[in-house]
Amino acid sequence: MAPIHPLELAAAALLDILFGDPHYPFHPVRLMGHLTTLGEKVCRRLPLPPQGQGLLMVLGVLTTVTVTTLAALSMASQIHPWLRGAVETYLAYTALAGGALWREVEGTTRLAKEGRLEEAKRRLSWLVSRDTEPMEEKDIFIASMETLAENTSDGIIGPLFYLALGGVPLAMLYKAADTMDSMVGYKTPTHIQFGRAAARLDDLLNIVPSRLTALLMTASAWYLGFSPPSRVLSGIRQWASIHPSPNAGYPESAMAGALEIKLGGPCYYSGKRMERPWMGRGEPPHLEDMEKGIVLSKTTFLAALLVIWIAHLIL
Repeated sequence: MAPIHPLELAAAALLDILFGDPHYPFHPVRLMGHLTTLGEKVCRRLPLPPQGQGLLMVLGVLTTVTVTTLAALSMASQIHPWLRGAVETYLAYTALAGGALWREVEGTTRLAKEGRLEEAKRRLSWLVSRDTEPMEEKDIFIASMETLAENTSDGIIGPLFYLALGGVPLAMLYKAADTMDSMVGYKTPTHIQFGRAAARLDDLLNIVPSRLTALLMTASAWYLGFSPPSRVLSGIRQWASIHPSPNAGYPESAMAGALEIKLGGPCYYSGKRMERPWMGRGEPPHLEDMEKGIVLSKTTFLAALLVIWIAHLIL
């Protein structure tokens, strides 16, 4: 697996910025979702404990995605090298989710600003797994900022990292793991055992991207004049480890430190109140903070592209 060519990566990034993540039946990530659903139905019927069923589903989905991706690239190469480049660019574009993330967070923020809280909560429910019905305005901003930070890692830096490391096939594997985790990787009675393999794989694959995101956010916050690196890094050291997730705490604590806000606090999952520790200093995010957070996420995206280009020139 070879790294993606920087020109193809730049084209994919531009497509993501301009068009986001359009919804259509044959989008690769949507197909991964259908494959996960089918895999769960099949594996649940096997005479194995739930953890074994879930592991088989993960292996089956990863194998299918790998074979399909390599076959598509091979067929395109046999037709014409330019077609392979076009296929790689398209698949890289579908692996990125920055444009869609920014549009959804901006849309939720706009609705909350206009006082249309019920619509804002409904739109936010597309992005987060927590319950949105009990939320007030400040809770909407907290959840939006947290998903903005976490998905800057999962939906932008993670795919970029694996595209730069092993090209489109590795990025597709990463997206498959992320998709499976988002569908079955929950600590609910139904999935706590079955989804363990998917959740652990997703945690493993995000160890490096989450920490890279925190560092890139730190540099971007300094560039934008938001907060000095020493303050952001101090916050990361202090708060990242107290987050329930082994990875999400890094981009979220970096975002909190960069904007001098606090994230976390109580929230609801499946009707149950969870008391999460607060991360950061100051007050929960306001409207102005949301706008700055989106700018910080976009700048982090561009910073990652710049690092990849520099690495390509050096190597």
